[in-house]
Amino acid sequence: MTHSRIRRRSALALIGMTALAALTLSACSSSAAPEAKPSSSASETVSIGDPSKLKLVKEGTLTVHVDDPVWSPWFIDNTPDNGKGFESALTYAVAEKLGFKKDQVKWGYTAFAASFTPGPKDFDFYTQEVSITDERAKAVSFSDPYYTSRSVVITKDNSPALEAKSVADLAKYRFGTVAGTTQDSYITQTIKPKDVLSFDTVALSTQALENGQVDAIVVDLQIGQNVVLNQFKDLKIAGLLKDNGVSKGMGFVFDLNSPLVPAVDEALSQLRSEGKIDALEKEWLPLPAEVQEYTQ
Repeated sequence: MTHSRIRRRSALALIGMTALAALTLSACSSSAAPEAKPSSSASETVSIGDPSKLKLVKEGTLTVHVDDPVWSPWFIDNTPDNGKGFESALTYAVAEKLGFKKDQVKWGYTAFAASFTPGPKDFDFYTQEVSITDERAKAVSFSDPYYTSRSVVITKDNSPALEAKSVADLAKYRFGTVAGTTQDSYITQTIKPKDVLSFDTVALSTQALENGQVDAIVVDLQIGQNVVLNQFKDLKIAGLLKDNGVSKGMGFVFDLNSPLVPAVDEALSQLRSEGKIDALEKEWLPLPAEVQEYTQ
């Protein structure tokens, strides 16, 4: 997460930049209830609450991985195991439904992009704002979505890009992107700017915006709020982007065809029915002040 590989798609012009503590690779907008995907838990009763009946990486332990570092508001103080932040709190709520005590949840680290690449996994599930996409689902399995996030455009607070009212208006500006994210797909497939710089992390793309290398970046709403409120006071959320159908919401990531998926889906279903997920959203993922939504 700290190595900067920067490539320019329209011309090879590398500009040195200051390293910034890596923000999480978000991949995914306001918090509409996610649309559930078909799963075995939707068609049959799944009994949960007894960990001994679950196939786990390590018997008696729920192994959950994240990237390093993790960021607010999904996790707080870069500490996954403190139960603070939306995804940390949700993970422990799911674990409790599955029958685990808090000290039976063990956290580890896997790079974001590696979480959904083909091959066996050394975690029971992974959580780090990973968007469910058809392409990723060829290599790994996902839980039902637990949150649907919006993507936002961030620019300088004095940038002419603030005048853009539509996606078409944005195309004339130079964008920074993070390769492999759903925001990258949105930029290249929907905005289609002539000039795009690609970076390894959101942190590097944000620093490029601060340095004037790009005019705008696209990030997850909550990451955007963190950037403008806590990282760079001269950056501003310019507007919300409409969904382009690439992401189906955020979900936990599992080894392909993991038998654990139905149990986690059942836990999520119960938590949503009980109002727990809505309560966590209100606590950790408040919506921003009124921001314009771009037209097409």
